[in-house]
Amino acid sequence: MPVSPPSTDDAELAALLKRAGLSLTVSQVKAILPGVEIVQRMIERINAPLPREAEPALTFDVEQD
Repeated sequence: MPVSPPSTDDAELAALLKRAGLSLTVSQVKAILPGVEIVQRMIERINAPLPREAEPALTFDVEQD
């Protein structure tokens, strides 16, 4: 999946990192910026509800034929 430009800009990312206690240089923030969208997509997938078919309780069968 191609990575498109993140919705977060340099200044916003720098503020988030500073709030997390990380003091990074401008070049370090720019180096991290491409990974922001990847992490945002991962968070969206983790928070998305799973379909009922993905529930392990529905796929487990006690009776062995």
